[in-house]
Amino acid sequence: FGRGGQEVPCALGISKEFVVLVDLVAKEVVFSCFTGDVIGWSAEGTALRIYHGRGDLVSVRAGVGSGSGSGSGAGAGSG
Repeated sequence: FGRGGQEVPCALGISKEFVVLVDLVAKEVVFSCFTGDVIGWSAEGTALRIYHGRGDLVSVRAGVGSGSGSGSGAGAGSG
């Protein structure tokens, strides 16, 4: 995310207040917004586009989990 549209392995976190993407390699938050700023979403295959703010979007694609836990990985890109 935020690297010229390059796909980055991330974990997606959604709470009552925030939507966040955490870069699994750099171990840092690469995207966050208030859930109230999410204006919509659309699904396309394994990708989920999350529209926020004034129509900006983040695209998240389901990836293969590491197998060490119950969570799964995700790839994220800006668009």
